[in-house]
Amino acid sequence: MDAIQVTTGLLLVLSTMVQAEDKVADTHPTKSNRKIPEGFYLSSNAIYAKNGTEVIELDNVTFTGNVLTEAELSRFSFDEKCSRGLPLSASWQYYGPYSKPSRRGSQIAVEGIFPHMINKMLHVCCNSSATVKFGKILDSIRGLEEQLDHPDKAYDFSFPITGMSLEDVAFKDMPYIPFVQAPRVALLVHETAEDNKTTQLMNTVFKAWPILIFILVAATLSGIIIWLLDRLKNPDEFPRPFINGTWEGFWWAFVTMTTVGYGDRAPKSFLARIFCIVWILVGIIIIAIFTAIVTASLSASIQHHFIVHGSVIGAVNGSEEYRLGVSLNADMKPYHAIPKMNSDLLEERLKGSLIDNYVLTYYSNFVKDNDEVRIETAFEHAITYGLAIRSNASSPRLECFRRYLRNHPQESFEIIAKNLEPLKNPTDEVSQEVKASEGLFFFKEEAFQNVLFILIGVLGFLLLVGIAWELLYHRPKRRQKSKATEDESAIISLTPAPNSCDCHEMFLSHQTVQTIKYKSAKIKDLIREYEEYYDAWLQRVRSVEHEGNGITPQMV
Repeated sequence: MDAIQVTTGLLLVLSTMVQAEDKVADTHPTKSNRKIPEGFYLSSNAIYAKNGTEVIELDNVTFTGNVLTEAELSRFSFDEKCSRGLPLSASWQYYGPYSKPSRRGSQIAVEGIFPHMINKMLHVCCNSSATVKFGKILDSIRGLEEQLDHPDKAYDFSFPITGMSLEDVAFKDMPYIPFVQAPRVALLVHETAEDNKTTQLMNTVFKAWPILIFILVAATLSGIIIWLLDRLKNPDEFPRPFINGTWEGFWWAFVTMTTVGYGDRAPKSFLARIFCIVWILVGIIIIAIFTAIVTASLSASIQHHFIVHGSVIGAVNGSEEYRLGVSLNADMKPYHAIPKMNSDLLEERLKGSLIDNYVLTYYSNFVKDNDEVRIETAFEHAITYGLAIRSNASSPRLECFRRYLRNHPQESFEIIAKNLEPLKNPTDEVSQEVKASEGLFFFKEEAFQNVLFILIGVLGFLLLVGIAWELLYHRPKRRQKSKATEDESAIISLTPAPNSCDCHEMFLSHQTVQTIKYKSAKIKDLIREYEEYYDAWLQRVRSVEHEGNGITPQMV
């Protein structure tokens, strides 16, 4: 009889154990279809926060809860709490979107990717009433990780914990379940207070003074050479005096180099024209070099190439972003929380900051609302975030959690997507180079405004002076001169000549008479020049005829 009772007792124990294992392993239990909370909702007296811990999003909130003692944490094992629906505990750092602070009435909430996914796993792998009722807020990732140095004092859940990969199973000898992996790390930078674009352009041109000196020297040398080659053949355009001739040569060389000449001066001798061809080719090359130098200098001055190494870069202390910055040889400055880091970036205490691209979406308004902050680049550096669980959790329970994540990737993805806000970099539409080049002479720049206003003022002054001179001086004087001419013409027309009476001349104005006389004199000079030329030509013809013993072309 005793043997039968013992056997029956063992069977009951085994049956109970099998049922418990089946419950843990079942990833699709038949539970109520109640909506699973997206976070943990606790009263302020159930949350412990270290003195000085500031949660910017929760104004006027005092956390009055006490830290759970080792005895309280060890009163029940993790499996007992999970299977019996007893209150669970969690420690976290507010690190959106992984864990985000919020309020629901009088309750303090922690929402985000981790709380939502934890509730999903508890709903599947634990009693339906199992939920987090006690919380502990840490002010930094380093503080969150350091508390895990003492497993007996660790809360049931600790998150977000940075892991090495999605294959990790332990963190500091505690069970670890990777949840999510952020693929990239974004580098935020603050636009440096540089000279305005107009000043940059002017400085770029002035810094190219060596090539300007070279152009002037080359043009002067070319002017002297063309004067030497063409002064005898073309003295009208390149006078024989050295100073006048070289000045005209310099002018020709300069305009030929820049615009291939105006056509006002052109060499006539054979050697001068050969040199002209060579100089045109050389001039094109010289101007191309000058243009390239100015363009390259200007491009280098307006392009945004942020140098990470040696720059003061901020990152959350103990984060993977901080380690990445150290590997890039940046002068890293640690921060407990991102809001303080963003504030220092705005105030230019930092040159830049490193934030993973998921966290950056949580602070999207910071990028959108501050034009002086931009996303410089994104490093392909994956960061894994996971959940550390108290060491007394059984392997079947942990396997249930992991199996849930493996079997429900779409749910995990939906939770992640729901907590991310698409972030558009304000500089994506137009590249920084194009944007900078378009703003070279932007009207809002003080230097450009000053130059523009000075030019407008000078133009307006000259226009007023010119109009006043035209109306008050030039036109009245011209009318007076015209009237005087008319009066003189009338007197001439009415007064006969003292010695003779030329009736035709009397009817002409004095100005017309003078014009006719001038043209007549010029015509007489031309006739005289023609006659002299004709006489000289005849003499040369006769001399040719008398040469060769009197043989003329007609005799051949």
